[in-house]
Amino acid sequence: MRFSTVSLSVALNAFLLCGLGYAVYSQNSAVGSAPVSMRSAAPARVQGLLRAINRQTLRQGRTRVFDAVVGNHDGPGSLETVRLTHPSGSEATIYKFGAAATSYKDASGTEWLAVRPDAKFDGSKAISGGIPHCFPQFGPGVLPQHGFARDSVWELVKAEGSTAVFELSDSEKTRAIWDYPFKATYTIELTDSDMKTKLEVLNTGDKPFEFTGALHSYFDVSNIKDVKICGPFKGNSIIDRMQSPPATIAADSDSIQITTETDQIVPGVVGSVKIEDQGKGKSLLIKSTQGWKDTVLWNPYGNENMGYEKFVCVEAAAAQEPVSVAPGQSWVADMDLIPSTL
Repeated sequence: MRFSTVSLSVALNAFLLCGLGYAVYSQNSAVGSAPVSMRSAAPARVQGLLRAINRQTLRQGRTRVFDAVVGNHDGPGSLETVRLTHPSGSEATIYKFGAAATSYKDASGTEWLAVRPDAKFDGSKAISGGIPHCFPQFGPGVLPQHGFARDSVWELVKAEGSTAVFELSDSEKTRAIWDYPFKATYTIELTDSDMKTKLEVLNTGDKPFEFTGALHSYFDVSNIKDVKICGPFKGNSIIDRMQSPPATIAADSDSIQITTETDQIVPGVVGSVKIEDQGKGKSLLIKSTQGWKDTVLWNPYGNENMGYEKFVCVEAAAAQEPVSVAPGQSWVADMDLIPSTL
């Protein structure tokens, strides 16, 4: 009896996975079945074998076995995570708590997201690192600092290989803080060249609401002293929130280096901001085409407990002017992380 590559791949996956007590769902493009995959964390050696099989079948162009893994935080605490991989070798880890992506490694294995050494993974507070959500308030104000989305458990509604989709809807908890019905949908997708994010906020109520927000992104750097943040800054106003009260200064360059404790908003500048890291020999383009309007820069320079030398926050934000959403309407924002060599 002769077996095709497709049949052999499926058989090997079924044998390995059933023997370990977890399940894989695969897509056969020939019959057009829907691709869905979710499995609990598996031994690294077995996952490596599965990925090798997946790459082989992808090269055959016939069957795709997805590799989205749902498991628990590897360390103190028991928060659930989703791990995405792409055939190119890129991978990402996202927590259901806060829908916070805490790791993005490009196809060459370079890490681009940072987690502070003082971060908590027990659900007692928002994860200090990765990409936390500030919603429905950016910064301090009438609501709790940065809102409630970053320390809420989001529902995982889809996990398909290189894509995960999370949802957060209003609840008794959220309405006690911000009394509006809503549904936020957050999508993360890996490709061979970048990590894409999309946030959609739907007004499910019968009256309009306003909010501010941001992706409070912590980016991994070799050393803050070796990093430049480049963008169309020159001639634009910068709100320096380290001063009391905050002061507006003029940017005199398109390149910013962090040499002191920094908390700044650059209103109206977003879309193509780049982190150039001489230590890594790479850059990361933070690209946004819709939704986000401002760029926020933050670094607790000199704070060893926070690990200030190893990260910089460059945040895609709607921080200055509130976003207004009418009943039944949505607001959509995207942010793509695109690595390249210098």
